[in-house]
Amino acid sequence: PHRLPKMPDAVYEGVRGCDIILHAGDLEDPAILAPLRAIAPVYAVRGNLHWQYSTGTHDQDLPLSVILRLGAHVIWLTHGHFSFAFSVLDKVSGYASGRKHQSVNTVVVFGHSHLSTAREIDGVLYYNPGSVAAQESRWKEGPRIGRLTIGDDGCVTPSWIDVGASPA
Repeated sequence: PHRLPKMPDAVYEGVRGCDIILHAGDLEDPAILAPLRAIAPVYAVRGNLHWQYSTGTHDQDLPLSVILRLGAHVIWLTHGHFSFAFSVLDKVSGYASGRKHQSVNTVVVFGHSHLSTAREIDGVLYYNPGSVAAQESRWKEGPRIGRLTIGDDGCVTPSWIDVGASPA
């Protein structure tokens, strides 16, 4: 409610058909999870928007991280604001779309920088889905959501869907 007047319809269209939905934190209002849960199971973690306490709505009651086991894959969902060094690296790393990651069994999904990222380091895929509310000039891309596809061959393919939200 503070960055967008409502969730863009393109977000709901973009997640239809997904097996699960992940939210990597900075929820302005956890009520947005209910309509997503009507589409697929949702896993969400808290972010670091501590100013939310003044509004009365916040995500600080959510877990710091969630670990999911999907077949041979482990997904670690976190907001990712625990390490200053990794946070800075994330803000400058950029993203690589559509490349299959064949040797990856572990995926770290994080959202702290709000910048789309897919980087493989030592057999671990670090993936940031971007931000639905990307409005500030510091963002390199427009509003988007991410999609991770685990193929029948076990390969993990990251991609993003532009959702075209506009500021209030």
